[in-house]
Amino acid sequence: MERRSRTTAPPDAPTGARAAAGQDDGSGQRWEEGLHEPSTPPRPGWLSAHRWGLRRVRRRRYHRPACRVLGGRTASRAGGRRTEGATDDGRAAARGPSVNRPGFRSALASTAFRRLCLAHGLATVGQLVVTLAVGVHVLAETRSGVWVSVTVASAFAPYALCSALAGVLADRRSRSAVLAGAAWVRTALALVLVAGTAAGWPVAVLAGVTALVAVAATPSFPSLAAATPQCVPDRDLPPANALVTCVENVTWIGGPGVFGLLVLAGAGTEVTVLVAAVLFAVAGTVAASVRLRRPARDRATGWWADLVAGVAAVARRPEVRRPMGLAVVDNLLYGYLVVAIVLLADAAPGDDDPLGLLNAALTVGALASMLVVNRCTRGDRTSAVLVVTLVGFCLTLAALGAVGATALGVALLVVAGGTTMVAEVAAVTLLQRSTDTGTLARVFGIYDQLNVGAIALGSLAAGPLSAVAGPHAGLVAVAGLGIVLTLPALLGQLGPARAGAGATRRRGRLASGSVRRSLTTRQDVPDTAEGTP
Repeated sequence: MERRSRTTAPPDAPTGARAAAGQDDGSGQRWEEGLHEPSTPPRPGWLSAHRWGLRRVRRRRYHRPACRVLGGRTASRAGGRRTEGATDDGRAAARGPSVNRPGFRSALASTAFRRLCLAHGLATVGQLVVTLAVGVHVLAETRSGVWVSVTVASAFAPYALCSALAGVLADRRSRSAVLAGAAWVRTALALVLVAGTAAGWPVAVLAGVTALVAVAATPSFPSLAAATPQCVPDRDLPPANALVTCVENVTWIGGPGVFGLLVLAGAGTEVTVLVAAVLFAVAGTVAASVRLRRPARDRATGWWADLVAGVAAVARRPEVRRPMGLAVVDNLLYGYLVVAIVLLADAAPGDDDPLGLLNAALTVGALASMLVVNRCTRGDRTSAVLVVTLVGFCLTLAALGAVGATALGVALLVVAGGTTMVAEVAAVTLLQRSTDTGTLARVFGIYDQLNVGAIALGSLAAGPLSAVAGPHAGLVAVAGLGIVLTLPALLGQLGPARAGAGATRRRGRLASGSVRRSLTTRQDVPDTAEGTP
């Protein structure tokens, strides 16, 4: 019996299946996908008509072997080994017709995406547990706030210094392998910290090892952001990015909570750091179970050349530079807002402290925006949504500075949390769509480095500016600066919209003029009877 390959449909297979396998449908036409259905049978004859009638029934049988899409990834056999991803550039293949609508459920249908998000979340919780545990240990040993500040700062500074170089690493290796390796390296360093705290090592040495743990963590976010287009198709990028952002926020909030629970349980520094090491090990194991392909490289280049190429991709390409610049503005305002909330709560009248309510309102707004972020960033309107939501964020901050920590201010913070969340998701989605997969991790390394620096700069500027102008006027001034920085992008969005509207009106006028000329021509031509000389 003749054996057929997995991508070849039988001769008697229906048209859709043969088109999906890349064969001619018998009528001289070659269809791009198996989902397109011609409106008429391909050729006359009772046999073709019979196949035409049974095509819908039999298409399911022959379509699946041509392209088995499981949860946003195509499973293929290459040399007997299962690989992730379907397209030549490493991005996830488009899904078939019988899948969920674009949304969180559709994005979470990808097993690879779920595992990478879980691994990143577990590692982030472990990272914060290590930082806080070593900081508390340093305070107990030295009773010096300076050493505590140095220890905690050394755990966050590498994100603003080494993320771009970490993106180079993620572009040279499989993103899932880099994510797993980063977790396993932190496992070994956490075990070193366990031994160091038990042996009574000097505080400076413990602070240095903590800094190395943070350096090992820098490739995590660029790897996850660059791996997302390999795990989910383009239509699921907005909800997938919203989930990644949610994982980031929840773990950064939940990490101190896990540390607090361990302290309440009576765990010492060694036990706490050991729990973090277990979290790192589990994260590395989960990430290692996903095998993404290494990004394709045209030629072998050095690390410095790769870093320069990543910076050039951001600096020279407007479709990359614009969303990244707007994201920096968004994070600068967010960093200022985090400190401004504390200052507004301190300046609020009355005996009640509204700080907890204000922070809760900001968090509720960010989580509520996940319900609409998929609709807002769908299709070609993502760029416009980024600009509009960022302008809305600035206007909300200006209004918050005017009303202060009041009931209206709480409502404004809900809006602020939602707009900054949607703006960040839109920026990440635009970067993923406009950057080739070979440089995607480098771009996100630069993105992470710039945005961490922007948050730190906004937080540092909040105190001095509020001391000079007051918390209310300072927030209004920073919001006005954000509007000024966003205005060029807003005008750039309005220009093509006006041009498109004008072109539509011109086409309408030309079409109506053509119709009038056609009617005039028909009236001028006399009717002649058929067969009259």
